[in-house]
Amino acid sequence: MQAVFTIALPFFALIFTGYGAGRAGLIPQSAVSGLSVFVFYFALPALLLTSVSQAPVRELADLRLLVAWLVPSLVLFSLVFLACRPLFRTSRAERAVQALAATFSNVGFVGLPLVVVALGSQAVLPAIIVVLVDTVLMIAIATAIIELDQGRSGGIRQVVSTIGSGVIRNAVIVASVIGLVLGAKEWSIPGPLFSYLELLGGAAAPAALFALGATLASRPLGEGMGQIGFIIAIKLVVHPLMVWLLATMLGLPPLWIAVLVIQASLPIAANVYVLAQRYQTYVAPASSVIFWSTAVSVLTVSLVMLMVVGD
Repeated sequence: MQAVFTIALPFFALIFTGYGAGRAGLIPQSAVSGLSVFVFYFALPALLLTSVSQAPVRELADLRLLVAWLVPSLVLFSLVFLACRPLFRTSRAERAVQALAATFSNVGFVGLPLVVVALGSQAVLPAIIVVLVDTVLMIAIATAIIELDQGRSGGIRQVVSTIGSGVIRNAVIVASVIGLVLGAKEWSIPGPLFSYLELLGGAAAPAALFALGATLASRPLGEGMGQIGFIIAIKLVVHPLMVWLLATMLGLPPLWIAVLVIQASLPIAANVYVLAQRYQTYVAPASSVIFWSTAVSVLTVSLVMLMVVGD
């Protein structure tokens, strides 16, 4: 219970502090955009670089970790994509966004800082696997479906090019890869540089959570509540249950199971809205489902933290 009150609830309090500031007009959207840039290009990469470089990188050779996260994500994506056609009569492009929302946690702005604070720096490696799989593979699948449904020129080649350039420009992934190389080679970051990165990375959690809340304040909240309820139930209940079940069956270490289940219980990532807005498909409902999943996840994440972290 102590982990819930000292870690999980303060995290969500920061999100809703940002939301309140945004709704009250205390922070303009231009300032929110600048804060998000700071988090994504500076604070989070610094946190990852210092954490990953000190972690036991060789543990990543265990494919069970990848399977435990990837298989539930692919299965749920497929099931939601198929189910939304008869349930909601949505197009293939819209169903791709719905399926992505049902499987894509906010592993960057919320997940990485949360597991590091709750479980320590040793939790960063399994968390990085989640980030890489979701960012590279799950977004690629959703993007490919949307591109094909909208009949855009270039087809799969354009999708591969888009995803590839996005990965290269993703500061979180770049920092993770550099950290993995340093850890594998057992190279240490020089003292003054490490202190600088540690100081910078310390700002990642509060700045990211506040920026997320302020961003949600500017988006519509009430469209497609039936679809929203369905997607949230899949994301916040079914997804973590499937991940826990498979990770347990595979015999993963308790720490890895805790990281994966916490990540699966997180709210839907803002990347889903970005993708929907880019292709102008399912934009308003995507915004709504991100907000409401964040609100409901206060309960689900707290429950998961109580179960896997305890006191």
